[in-house]
Amino acid sequence: MRVLNRVDFLKMPAGTIYARGIPWAFDGLSIKAESLGSDWVCMNPCWVSAHDSGQAFDRLEEMLDTGKSYPAEDAFGRDGCFDADAIFLVFERADLEALQSHIAAALEVA
Repeated sequence: MRVLNRVDFLKMPAGTIYARGIPWAFDGLSIKAESLGSDWVCMNPCWVSAHDSGQAFDRLEEMLDTGKSYPAEDAFGRDGCFDADAIFLVFERADLEALQSHIAAALEVA
C-alpha cells in the first residue's frame, strides 16, 4: 500500500482502489474513476444500492430488522469533499491480489 496526499491521488488512474482518511484513520474502500480537476468520480461498494439517501436508510433499517438483502452500491458519483488535507491509502498490485484471494474464498462460502 501507499499513502498519498490529495494532489498525488488525483493523478491516479481510474480503477484505483483506496481508502480516504486522516492520519491514521481511514474510511472504507472506494473505487476511483476519472479525475475532474480538483475532484473525482468514485464508487463506494460498502453502501447499499438505492435511488436516494432516504431509500438507502429505509433499506438499511429493513435489512437490520428483517434480514432482507439488497445489493451493494454499483453507481459512481462525484466525491465532492474538497478536503485539501485528506490522505489516501492506495492499494497496490500485491494488496489487490491478496484481496482477490480473500474474495475468492468468500465466494466459496457465500
